[in-house]
Amino acid sequence: MTSPQNHHSSLADFAHSLAERLPDRWEAAELDLRDDADLRHHFYYRVWDRHRAQELGLDRDTMAGVAVLDCFDGRSLLVLPAAEEGSFLVCPLIAFDVPVYTSVSPLSSIVVPADPTVAAAQLAALLLPVYESELRTRLDHVVGVLDSTEASIASCLAAEVERSDDPELAQELYEMRGVRWLSHAEDTDLLRYAAQEVLAALGLLLGHRGPLSEALVGVTTHVRIYCEVHDSCEALIEAEVIGRILTVAGLADTGSGIFDPAITEKIATIDFLPVEQQRDLVRAAAATYSRRTNGG
Repeated sequence: MTSPQNHHSSLADFAHSLAERLPDRWEAAELDLRDDADLRHHFYYRVWDRHRAQELGLDRDTMAGVAVLDCFDGRSLLVLPAAEEGSFLVCPLIAFDVPVYTSVSPLSSIVVPADPTVAAAQLAALLLPVYESELRTRLDHVVGVLDSTEASIASCLAAEVERSDDPELAQELYEMRGVRWLSHAEDTDLLRYAAQEVLAALGLLLGHRGPLSEALVGVTTHVRIYCEVHDSCEALIEAEVIGRILTVAGLADTGSGIFDPAITEKIATIDFLPVEQQRDLVRAAAATYSRRTNGG
């Protein structure tokens, strides 16, 4: 019988070899979930087609060694041993907190052979194009219907709390006023992660929703909400994203600030580029960060 250690090693080798053979740029990371029920539940509930994946052997309570493959555009694949020896179950994961209704989604998990070359070919033909299309469509829908209602309600409630005589609520409100990104490393990490998510989403939406300036509308707000970043930091995140894109495009000017009117003209310059060239710039900007598998 294969020991757990050898089983985990076999999975890790397969995942890294698979990542090297898939189209686009993927990174693999192996995780041991045997003693982490919370993380097992986290990944289980992020599986796109959870109920269909269960039929193929996905089990929330028995997941042990798994691997996660992350693509620069936000797509992620959960890889774990399948019930049939010599094969692996590959499950697409929900990204960007998009709502998924599996009854109408054609995207499905798949069992692939342990040969990474054959597995990569099957995924490239059967899973990845559908995954990209489904994710782009659902993200476009979420961003398209997004409005400021939620932020307005939250602002009104915060104002009411501030006028109350409850010191604990007042303190909580003070803590919520903004993310202290200059003095708190954990807040800097959160903002950096949010900027990465915006760039990944833009890579999917460019062309589908128009050029850069149009694709960006609503994306930062959506990412900010599901990353639980205070709304006061939304402009900061967007400025960071634009700054990264302008830098890789060779249009950054260290002598001007983020609110320089010339930035609008520079974005317009990018808007006139072919869509694929715009997408390459966004992906190059995303590559300036080192993406890592995130449990959240």
